[in-house]
Amino acid sequence: MKRIILVSILAVAVLVAFVPISNAEMAKEGSTSGKTTWIVHLKFLPMGIERAQINYKGYGVSLSDTGEGLLDKASAYVLGGLHAVKGKYEDDSGLIVYTRPDGDQIFATYKCSGMTGKVGKGTVTYVGGTGKFVGIQGSGE
Repeated sequence: MKRIILVSILAVAVLVAFVPISNAEMAKEGSTSGKTTWIVHLKFLPMGIERAQINYKGYGVSLSDTGEGLLDKASAYVLGGLHAVKGKYEDDSGLIVYTRPDGDQIFATYKCSGMTGKVGKGTVTYVGGTGKFVGIQGSGE
């Protein structure tokens, strides 16, 4: 009888100790592809013939290629700027706040280079978020 009680107590102790770990949220990884379409308001400061400072804010909607994923159907708000010399820029950078349909947000920074009037190339770094995205980290192109 004592042995059954001891085994029962040990079984309960093991369940209490390990069930919370098995139910804990584990880090997730993944990749996605998609597009964000923007409406952008520019502030253009010409600096002679060859130079210009361009600051902007914009609003967008992100859609993934598969119809699901981290940023699918998220609204986006961006603040950024760049300094162009003869139409070329190396320092386009800013901040983006993505708001998902469930209200959770994802925060990102980006850096980009290219030519004015064309799509630039760069990187995005995910630096935090709200709700289930608190502590999110990652990057992409």
